[in-house]
Amino acid sequence: IFGTSGSNDDDMQEALDMSFAGKINPAAMITHIGGLDSAAETLLNYPQIPGGKKMVYAQISMPMTAIADFAELGKNDPFYQDLADICAKHNNLWSKEAEDYLLANAKAI
Repeated sequence: IFGTSGSNDDDMQEALDMSFAGKINPAAMITHIGGLDSAAETLLNYPQIPGGKKMVYAQISMPMTAIADFAELGKNDPFYQDLADICAKHNNLWSKEAEDYLLANAKAI
């Protein structure tokens, strides 16, 4: 899966080529994960939210949450602890494994 935030076709192809060659890791740009119910607030406050890309999953309910905060939130919520553990296995980056866990375990909308 690869996304774009408005690049032209040539830039997108270059990004794909660099990713497939192992020169860049697009997952490093994702810093926050949230559900559809977090999208409006995130967009309204985007300039004040630090970090990189904010990924919204339309089929779940979840506040926009920094990946870096999963471990702290996990002290009181096993859902976030599991996400923290999964991300830790992937250099604290979002991954297919984390996405699969999220989609299987987050509150559905």
